[in-house]
Amino acid sequence: MIATEETVASAETDGIPEASQNTEVHTQGVAADKSLRAVLRNGPFLRLWIAQAISQTAQNIINFALLLRVRDVVEIHDLPQANTAISLVILAFSLPSVLFGPIAGVMADRNNRRVLMATVNGLRAVAVIFFLSIRPNWHVESILVAYYVGTFVFGIAGQFFAPAQGATIPSLVPRHQLLSANALFNLTFTAAQLLGFATLGPVLIKILGIDVVFVITVLLFGLCAGLVMTLPPTPVPPRVHDEGAAHPMHRLWADIREGLVFILQDPFLMKAIAHLTLAAATFLMVAALGADFITSVIGLPKEDIGYIVGPAGLGVLVGVLIVGRVTSRYERTRVIDTAMALAGLMLLLLALSKAMLDLVWLSGRVPVAVEATIAAGLAALLGVCNAFILVPAQTMLQERSHEHIRARVYATFFTISNTVSFVPIFFAAAAADLFGVVQVLVVVALLVGALGVTSILHNRSAEAARWSRLRTRHRQGPESLGMEE
Repeated sequence: MIATEETVASAETDGIPEASQNTEVHTQGVAADKSLRAVLRNGPFLRLWIAQAISQTAQNIINFALLLRVRDVVEIHDLPQANTAISLVILAFSLPSVLFGPIAGVMADRNNRRVLMATVNGLRAVAVIFFLSIRPNWHVESILVAYYVGTFVFGIAGQFFAPAQGATIPSLVPRHQLLSANALFNLTFTAAQLLGFATLGPVLIKILGIDVVFVITVLLFGLCAGLVMTLPPTPVPPRVHDEGAAHPMHRLWADIREGLVFILQDPFLMKAIAHLTLAAATFLMVAALGADFITSVIGLPKEDIGYIVGPAGLGVLVGVLIVGRVTSRYERTRVIDTAMALAGLMLLLLALSKAMLDLVWLSGRVPVAVEATIAAGLAALLGVCNAFILVPAQTMLQERSHEHIRARVYATFFTISNTVSFVPIFFAAAAADLFGVVQVLVVVALLVGALGVTSILHNRSAEAARWSRLRTRHRQGPESLGMEE
C-alpha cells in the first residue's frame, strides 16, 4: 500500500497520470529508442518534420522579405511615419493568431489533419503569388493596402497549420518518444527563425532579389504540401454527441467552449500553457530590445544584434538536444520550474552585466569585446533555459490532451501566446524609450524569476503535504489514540 501511494505521489508531482508514468519505465533497450536518431528513423514523422522545417523557414523568409518590401515603398515615396507603416506588417501577420486561433483548433479536431495541412501550404503559396502580382506603378496607398491584406491572409493560413501539426505528432510516434519528437520540432522552429530571418533570407534576397525568392518559396510550399499528403491517414475523431441539427455557428462555439473547459479543468495544462507563453514572450522581448541593448549598453552598432540573438538561438539548439537526458532523471515540472527561475537569473545578469563589470574592472570602463562576450554567454544560457521550458511543457500539452480535443488545446496555447507576444512587439520598445532598456529587462527578469521560485516553493510544500498524509496512514502506537493515562 505504501509503495502504491508513493507511486501516485510521484505521478502527481510530475503532472501526468500514474499510467503515463508506468509507460515511461522501460528497459535499457527501449530507453535507447527515445533518442533523436530513433525518432528520425520513423518515416512518417521524418516527412512531417521536413515539411515543418521547410515551410517555417520559407515563412520566415517571406516575413523578412515583406518588411524589406514595405520599407522600400516607404523610402521610395518618402512617406512619413515609416515605423508605423512597417509595424502594421507585423500586426497584419500577428493578428490572425488572436482572431482565428480557436477556430483553427476546431478545424484541426473536426477535419482530416493531413488534408488540412496540405491545404494550408497551398494557400500560403497562393498568398505569395499575390505578392508577386503587386506592381510598383500602383498608387502608394494601394500598394501598402495590398501588402497588408496579403500578409493578413498569409497569416491566417499559417494559423491552421500549427495546431494540426502539433496534434498529429502523437499519432506518428509512440508515447515514450514524444519528448524527443518535440525537441526536434523546437529545434527546427528555432533554426527556421535563424535561417529564414537572420541568415538564409537576407543572403538569398541580396543575391537573387525579392521576386525570385518569392518564386522559390512558392515551390517550397508546394513541396511541403506533397510531403504532408504522404503521411498516414488521419481520420476525423467521432463526435460524442449528434449535433447535426445545430446551427454551424452554435456548433463552432460549442467546440471552442469544450476546449476551454477542458483546459480550465486541468491545472497542469494551465500551468504548462502559462510557462510556454511566458517563455516565448520573454524570448521575443529580448529579440525586440536586442538592438537597443547592443547600442546603448554594450556600445556596438545595431547591425551587431547577432551577438545577442545568435548565441540565444544556439543556446536553444543545445538545450533541445540535452533536455531529454535531464527529464529522464528529474521530474518535468521540477525541470520547468528550475529553468524558469534560472532564466530570470540569466536575464537579470544580462541586463546588469555592463554595470557589474564596470564596478569590478580594475582599469575603469570594461572593454566592449569583454562585455559583448559575457553578454553573448548569458544570452546562450538564457536560450538553454528557454528550451528546458518549451520542450517538457509542450510534451505535457500532448500527453494530457485527448485525441479529439488536442488541436484545440494547441490552438488555445497559440492564441494566448501570440496575444501576449503583442507586448514585446508593440510596448517593449516604448517602455525602453521611457524608462531605459536595462530597467525594462530587470523588471521582466524579476517577474520570470519570481514565478519560477514561487512554483518551486509551492511544489515542495505540496510534496511535503503528500508525504505527511502518507505517514498518517501508517500503523501507529497507542499514544496516537489520545487516551489519558
